[in-house]
Amino acid sequence: MTAFKPLLSPFYIPKEPTNSRGISHLPRSRPSISVAIRDNFTLSTWLLLGGILQGLAVMLFGIYALIPTILILLYRTTDHLLMAANVTRNRYMDDVVRTKFSAQAPDANGAFGKELASESIVIFHLGARSNHPFGLLAPGFSEVNRRVVAMNREMSSDPVKYGLLGTSTWLKQDDPANNEIMGIYYLRDYDALHRFAHGSIHVEAMRWWAEIVKDHPHITIYHETYIVPKGKWENIYINSKLTGMGDTWFPVVEEGNGEDDVLKFVRPIVHARHPALRSASRRLAMNQLEGNEKGENELYDRTW
Repeated sequence: MTAFKPLLSPFYIPKEPTNSRGISHLPRSRPSISVAIRDNFTLSTWLLLGGILQGLAVMLFGIYALIPTILILLYRTTDHLLMAANVTRNRYMDDVVRTKFSAQAPDANGAFGKELASESIVIFHLGARSNHPFGLLAPGFSEVNRRVVAMNREMSSDPVKYGLLGTSTWLKQDDPANNEIMGIYYLRDYDALHRFAHGSIHVEAMRWWAEIVKDHPHITIYHETYIVPKGKWENIYINSKLTGMGDTWFPVVEEGNGEDDVLKFVRPIVHARHPALRSASRRLAMNQLEGNEKGENELYDRTW
């Protein structure tokens, strides 16, 4: 059986500090503050606020106040129609990997062999919620955010020490105002997570929380930890941007020497045109289920 085919190039960072915060961080997507603010209010609230501002503008400038609104809407409508008609570049397709791929762990040298889910991983969920009329602007919530950002910065500044592979941030969609935010962390082992949990930044955050929790019952914090054994995880992505397990980095053998030492990190995504990746049962090496998937081979081939 042939080895998996990697789709992206590795990333290198110097071992020595390159900025005031320590060694260079792994490249990763950052949560959008504007999205959090946008989703902190309901749609009707935004429409009402816009109506008030537009009304004030009309009172001050008369009918001319409508000109910027009309021009912006005209521009956005034209822009999206041109993209939809393939006349201009579809910006929404930027960074989309236009094929079917899977995330697999590389070996110590950064190469992808034939073994599926060849490492155990830890998936850690860290969430916070505001049960307050002011949502994310509630007393104490900005401090929760500040401390989480500090912890994320600490982990990503030394991903080898803390076993960090990657993170994703999600907003819960169950309520009219989405005041629940959750970070998903992919880690190499529980020992590294335990080491971080007992480090100075996290311990100090725990002390702060113990002091304010009684006076801030509107703030929810929680975490979930899942230890997934080797060979017991699988994934598939089709025409997707890098997300979830696919948006991680695995540290591999160091290259260089002396002052030129660098750390090499490899993306886990590999081309899914491989017999072992054709179905969920194959990706999990659950051969006893393959008899129930005879019709999937044709469908699998049609999704390329």
